[in-house]
Amino acid sequence: MTIVETSFGRLRGRSAAGVHTFRGIPFARPPVGDLRWQAPTPAEPWAGVRDALDFGPCAIQSKLPGAVGELIGIATHETSEDCLYLNVWTPAPDDAERPVMVWIHGGGNTVGAGSQPRVNGEHLARIGDVVVVTVNYRLGALGFLHAAELGSSGNEALLDQAAALRWVRAEIEAFGGDPGNVTVFGQSAGGFDIAQLMAMPAAEGCFDRAVPMSGSLIPPVSAEDAERTAAALAAEFGGFDKMREAAAGQILECQSRIPGARWGPTLDGTVIAEDAAEVLARGQFTRDMPLMIGHTRDESTLFTTFGRPAVERPRLLEAARDAFGDNAEVAVATYEQDRAESSLRNAPGDVLAAISTDRMFRIPAARTAECHLKHSRNVWMYRFDHESPADPALQSCHSLDIPFVWGTYGIEAMQRFCGKGEAIASLSRSVMSRYLAFARDGNPNTSGAPQWPTYEATHRATMLFTDNGSEVADAPLDASRRLWME
Repeated sequence: MTIVETSFGRLRGRSAAGVHTFRGIPFARPPVGDLRWQAPTPAEPWAGVRDALDFGPCAIQSKLPGAVGELIGIATHETSEDCLYLNVWTPAPDDAERPVMVWIHGGGNTVGAGSQPRVNGEHLARIGDVVVVTVNYRLGALGFLHAAELGSSGNEALLDQAAALRWVRAEIEAFGGDPGNVTVFGQSAGGFDIAQLMAMPAAEGCFDRAVPMSGSLIPPVSAEDAERTAAALAAEFGGFDKMREAAAGQILECQSRIPGARWGPTLDGTVIAEDAAEVLARGQFTRDMPLMIGHTRDESTLFTTFGRPAVERPRLLEAARDAFGDNAEVAVATYEQDRAESSLRNAPGDVLAAISTDRMFRIPAARTAECHLKHSRNVWMYRFDHESPADPALQSCHSLDIPFVWGTYGIEAMQRFCGKGEAIASLSRSVMSRYLAFARDGNPNTSGAPQWPTYEATHRATMLFTDNGSEVADAPLDASRRLWME
């Protein structure tokens, strides 16, 4: 056992195999009762030594069954409205001032937790001599409900994340971390949220480097749409005045019945007062901040593979018309040629997934990078190309990169998707080394590995993490990218 002194009180953690782990640390008061739908407030101090041996509860959420839920990762144990806890892995709680890596989990802002086995921080901490932190935040309607009647901005979950980052700034030195060298990284909803944090006044100064993975700048929910969603949810309970006393489980059940509801960052006018792209392009809070950003090559196959019928060409053209209007046939032909020249699968389902991937992940990542380039040259772009052996249609699907970043590819739940053997271990080492270098120095280049040039708007150098190692490509699949930009 290891004891650490924080400004809130002493914590008792576990020690094993050269890593000290502290779980279930409260970084804010429980957001229950009168604090439901309110901005987070600092945790209460405690007397004596508090055990930090077990993970705190995950945020209230529904189960996500099947292979999609298995790969994305869901709540792994108890769920509760009282969920604002974080976890720390450190090589030693000493004065070494190690780089700090803070993880914002994904899950569509409706599922997920910082305690999933695939984000076990011991591997990064041990291999990279860094301090790793994972965070829980409120989800769904409890974290993203915009309702003046309840005093909620619709961005309480983002304020949770900012509060956790402020806790790291204030407390991480006691765990052997450097409070002046904090990298925030996160995937999917975590990446989308990080892009908002980079432009949010309430998160100013909370971190020094950013790695949005498979998530970047997309338009926030409008205040009007958020108000309609809130009114529809309130109607389920007979009015806003009934909602603060409602059981959290009942809110969870009702939120799934609201048609068209999107739980995510909201343009409320206060916490988020303008489009994040404009703030990021000005460099208002992030001028010269190192940014490493990217995606998996075939993100959307995760959502189009399991239990879905094969895609025929009429469906492909219908989806292309939704994205490209009267230019649908030209767009499909461009995608097919682009993919053929890169020796990628080219059936209608593959092209449909590619269009969806670009719309939600690749193009927003490129636009985010270009916003940041207006005031910084410290931008690196990557693409994760390893293909899952679980199903040929998955290819390099959404969330497949996470176990390689964390070194958890070998756990039973991940082996099916990641594969086994030395090549898999080597790929993970390669990916981890880049993340660790970025966390240490704000630059992902490492000795003995291919040079990773910065990203800029002409050559668009992109690091490809492949089964054969890593290599840089200039402007990969650029013809299909230009369809969106032009």
